[in-house]
Amino acid sequence: MQQFFLPDISPNDKHYAFDEQESKHIARVLRKTTGEKIRLTNGKGDLYWGILEVYSPKKCSVTISKYEHVQPPKTSVHMAIAPTKNMDRFEWFLEKATELGIHKITPILCERSERKQLKLERCNKIIASALKQSLRVYAPILEPLTPLNDLNTVAPITCMAHCEDVEKIALKTALTNQLMSCILIGPEGDFTPDEIAWAKENNIIEVHLGDARLRTETAALVALHTALLINS
Repeated sequence: MQQFFLPDISPNDKHYAFDEQESKHIARVLRKTTGEKIRLTNGKGDLYWGILEVYSPKKCSVTISKYEHVQPPKTSVHMAIAPTKNMDRFEWFLEKATELGIHKITPILCERSERKQLKLERCNKIIASALKQSLRVYAPILEPLTPLNDLNTVAPITCMAHCEDVEKIALKTALTNQLMSCILIGPEGDFTPDEIAWAKENNIIEVHLGDARLRTETAALVALHTALLINS
């Protein structure tokens, strides 16, 4: 069943009218017809089932037939990641992280960052598309580009994955039985010694993801999947 992401829909709504762009997509791309059932979510755990009522390329609307609030996933992962120079790769990360069920994403600005600007509107469109495709009902929180030293997290445990040849523990060891965590993934040139020292001063745990040297977006997805899998 097709799912639509509507951030402004609420449990009190009995009807919902799509904007012209979404209506055109429903009518001309998806080729939905009157009477068909669709899923809707606001990305905050609310799930709705609707029946397509008014149908035209300029205006489609649904009657809400059922509502349910879905409990959030028990594992909450906050990923602080340096955006890649190639935006396609960072957008790929946003898409896949949303599909996997990430809770929060903070793009971080590091000393070796190659990308120092980020278009949040474009990023949120990628997230919205992935949310619809994956049928998830919780949209990840996307924060603005933030200097590493200004990173703020409520997670009881924070880990930094880096490639320096120092003593580190496996991420899966650090996160065992940790339902809420924050994981830091640096840019292609890795975190600098000063940034690693800052992490130590702030009681951030140094971790590794295995023997292979991974690209930023790959490392972030490996870390996310590990955190979700070991605490599932």
